[in-house]
Amino acid sequence: MKSFEAETMIYARSSTVWDIITDEGNYTVWDSGITRIEGQIRNGGTIRIRTITGGHRSFRLRVQQIPGEVMTWTGGLPMGLFTGVRTFTLSPQGGKTQLRVREEFSGPLLGMIWRTVPDLGQDCTGYVNAVKERAELIG
Repeated sequence: MKSFEAETMIYARSSTVWDIITDEGNYTVWDSGITRIEGQIRNGGTIRIRTITGGHRSFRLRVQQIPGEVMTWTGGLPMGLFTGVRTFTLSPQGGKTQLRVREEFSGPLLGMIWRTVPDLGQDCTGYVNAVKERAELIG
């Protein structure tokens, strides 16, 4: 398994942060790293995204949620040959919110595919910082 992770303390309520990370219509407005998103970010839903680092490639992801607490986006190749899971975790702390984003990759083809995966550490850090900036501006 390979992974990337970033977290930050946001000076806004967790409901504000949750609204931002589940509002597919505005992902391209703020600096999320996502250039296009189709579908609804809802429990059991499916979305298709394009990212800055992914170029013209589109990623199909399954969304699972415990509203206000945790959300996962899961995608990859059939039969678990390669799987990527992005987990968003919100931890309320007295009017503030700890946001943690972790991207994990696994599967038998991980070694071969990993060579083509860019360093997503900066993407994760950029994402949490962009959510922080937007939440603190709105909240």
